[in-house]
Formats: sequence, structure tokens, C-alpha cells
Amino acid sequence: MGAAGSQGSNGGRTQVLDDVDERILKVLVEDARITNRDLADRLGLAPSTVLMRTRSLVERGVIEGFSAKVNLAAVGRSVQALIAVRLRAHDRVQIDAFTAKVPALPEVLSTFHVSGSEDYLLHIAVAGTEELRDWVLDHLATEPVVGHTETTLVFNHIPGNAGPLPHVG
Repeated sequence: MGAAGSQGSNGGRTQVLDDVDERILKVLVEDARITNRDLADRLGLAPSTVLMRTRSLVERGVIEGFSAKVNLAAVGRSVQALIAVRLRAHDRVQIDAFTAKVPALPEVLSTFHVSGSEDYLLHIAVAGTEELRDWVLDHLATEPVVGHTETTLVFNHIPGNAGPLPHVG
């Protein structure tokens, strides 16, 4: 029996996953649009069993949702950047002001609250380098809580493992 963790709606508790759970997750990570019948056929299980187990994974917070991966260049957002942000001070008011505004901006793909010399790392996508410059000026440089930014262009994104981690132990 394997174990995998999730930091989602289950409150950060590690969920114990059996072999069937892990097999369901592996297939869903590969193809989240697979029908329940095709998933059951692929796993050699009854559709009712697969449906019950998948619903349980969602209810337990192991599966946090299903999504589509959008080709950013195809929708006019071909320039990606990682922006390190350091706040002026580390008080709740400034942190709340930043996290209430910046992660909700449409150009922001991900926001990471990090340790070290920077406070946040933003992954953004825009149409071009001029738009990137303007976005940093309009949304970060003029923001009173932001003390410093450093922008790094992304030339290529090579995804890692999107699914459950291999068995531990």
C-alpha cells in the first residue's frame, strides 16, 4: 500500500492511497477527460467501482479538480516570466494587500509564497516584452507594498511529474 500527500482541501493531511486509488490517479493525470467507462475498462474494474473510488478521491481532497491545459502562444500570451517579489515589510496588512490583488490579475498563472530573500514568485504570461515591462511597472513597481522585483524570462517550460509520487518506503 502506498501513500501520497496533498496540501489541498484535506487540511494538509496525508491521504493513504491503495493500489486502485493510485491506478485511477495515474490514468486521470494522463487524461482527465477519459470517460468513467473507458477508465474502468482500462483498469479492469467495474464502472460503478471506479465512479465510487473517483468520487471518494475528490471528497477526500486528493483530487482537487479537473482542468484544461491552454497553449499560451495560441491565445496571444507567448512571453512568460518568473518575477521575484520582495515586500517592503512583513506585516499582515502588506501581505494581505498583495495577495488580495496581484494573484487575481489575469496575467498571473501562479503565485508562490516562498522563503529566502524574496517573498513571492509570480509566473505570468503576456503578449510580448513591452507588455511585460508595462505589466511590471503598472502592477508591481507602483504597488506601495512592493519593495523590489526581479524578472526572469522563461525560454522553455519543461513540465515535471503532474501525478502522484512513486511509492515511498
